[in-house]
Amino acid sequence: MNREGAGDERTLRIARRYDAVDDARRFAEKAVSSCTPECREAVRLAVCELGENLIKYAEQNDATEAGTIGVSIDGPVVRVRAVNRVSSPSDAERVAEIVTQISRSGDGVRELYRARLIQLFQNPTLPRAQLGLLRMVFEGGFRLSCTFHAPELQILAERACGHHA
Repeated sequence: MNREGAGDERTLRIARRYDAVDDARRFAEKAVSSCTPECREAVRLAVCELGENLIKYAEQNDATEAGTIGVSIDGPVVRVRAVNRVSSPSDAERVAEIVTQISRSGDGVRELYRARLIQLFQNPTLPRAQLGLLRMVFEGGFRLSCTFHAPELQILAERACGHHA
């Protein structure tokens, strides 16, 4: 994993290994060390969820790299950006639809979250739990957006973030 600077955004390349999520979590903790504990916890949640998704759903032809995660602070806003090459355009379009559905739900995200938990409880063998993006919004307080320019998928999570005095 290499850390790169891209302007104010600190970027980490995520290797295609499940322990890479631990590296991403440590990277996030350093990137937002000046933020409040609540904000740091939310960023850790987002980075871990997005890191797991990168590893699970990245293009299979790249044997070493799953994608990148960037973290930036712009005044009162923290941004977490995940970028990867996808193995299937239909998967990317499905992710974009999910992000749009979550974004449009507004205050209804709690109901989406509860409904998904009920589905998973009733059928624990469902492939692709699809809970991570909902957790980022419901538990982490992020707003999500998504862009897909084949073969690259980008998910952006943003939230207000307090800083220590």
